[in-house]
Amino acid sequence: MKDDSASYYDSQEFTQLLDMYENMLSDGSSIYFDSMDIANIAEYYSINGELDKSDEAIEYGLRLHPSDADILISKANNLLRRGLKDEARVLTESIHDPNNQELLYLKGEIELAFDRPEDADAWFTQAVQLSDDDPGMLNDIIVKYMDNRNFDLCQKWLDTALLLSPDSRNFIELQADLFFDTGQSDTAIEWYNHLLDEFAYDTYYWEQLGRIYYEKNDFPKSRECFEFIEAIEPDNKSARMMKASCIFSMEEWKEAYDIYKVLLNEDPASYTLLYYCGRCLYEMDKLEEAYDKFMDTLAMLMLDNDVPDEMYVEIYYYIADTAYCTGRREQATRSLHEGLALDPEDEDLLKLAKRILPADEYELLTDNSNK
Repeated sequence: MKDDSASYYDSQEFTQLLDMYENMLSDGSSIYFDSMDIANIAEYYSINGELDKSDEAIEYGLRLHPSDADILISKANNLLRRGLKDEARVLTESIHDPNNQELLYLKGEIELAFDRPEDADAWFTQAVQLSDDDPGMLNDIIVKYMDNRNFDLCQKWLDTALLLSPDSRNFIELQADLFFDTGQSDTAIEWYNHLLDEFAYDTYYWEQLGRIYYEKNDFPKSRECFEFIEAIEPDNKSARMMKASCIFSMEEWKEAYDIYKVLLNEDPASYTLLYYCGRCLYEMDKLEEAYDKFMDTLAMLMLDNDVPDEMYVEIYYYIADTAYCTGRREQATRSLHEGLALDPEDEDLLKLAKRILPADEYELLTDNSNK
C-alpha cells in the first residue's frame, strides 16, 4: 500500500508555522502558539520519526497550555510509538474530553496494541461517529487493521467507506490491497486493472500486478508489468531487478545476465546481484566465470552477520560444483564439506558428494549422517 495523499503538513500554512517554531528555537526566544498548532508540530515530528523533537514541542506546548487535551493526546501518541502502551493508556485515561474524536481514536489504537481488536473497534466506532464519517479517519482505521492483519475488521470498515464514497480512488485502492494481502489474487487483478483504466501511469498498480503474476508463476505477464514501469520511470532499478527475476525464472539466462551485470556495475556491493550473475553464467555453462562470481559472493556474504545458513549452503554447493568442473578438486571438496557442516541432509550437496567424492569417502559421509 502506498501513501501519496496530500496533507496539511505539506501546506504553505503549516510550513510557515513550522519555520516560525524552529526559528524561535534557534534564536532562543519565546513565542505564543495555539495549542492545536503545537499539537500539529509535535505530530509532524512524530510521523517523521523525530520523537525527541516531538517531545520537545509537547513540553513547550504544555508550558503554554497546561493540561490541554490535544497536546496530551500528542504525548500519549509518542508513548505508544515508543512501545510504552501501558503509560499511553494511563495518560489517555487522565484526559477528560469525552467528545474528542482524536482521543477516542487513540484509545482504539492502544487497545489494538494490546491485541484487543474488538475493544479497539468500539472506540473507533465512537470516533467515526463524532467525526461525521470523516474519510481521513476511516482511512486510518482501515490501514491500522490492515497493518495488524485484522482482515475481517478491515473489510468491515472498507465496506462502510465504499458505501459512503463508492468512487473514492483511495478506498478502491485499499480494497485492491486487501484482496492482495488476503491471497485473493484474481479479484485483486480485477481491481488493480480497474484503477489502471483511469490511472494508467501509476506505477504502484503495475507493481502490484507484477507481484501477483510473479507469485502465480506467470512470468511473461509479470515481466510486461515491470516493463510498463520502466517505460514510465526509466531509472526505476526495482522494476529492472524484478524484470530480471522474471527473465531468470523463464530461463532466459543471457538476457537475465545482461540486466544483472548492468545492475551490478551500478551497485558493486550487492552480493545478491553478484550471486545472480554467477547463476546465469553457471546455467550458460561459463563455469570459470561463474566460479569467480560465486567466490566473490562468498567473500561478500562473510561481511554480513545476518546472512542465513541457507544462503551459505546454496553458495557452497555452486562453488563446489564449479570448482570440481574447472579442475579445482581440493576447493570443491572443501566447499562441499563446509556446506554439509551447515546442513548434513541437503539433497543437492549429497548428490554432488556422490558425484565428486571417492566411493569410500562418500559411504563414510552418508554413514555418519545417518547416525
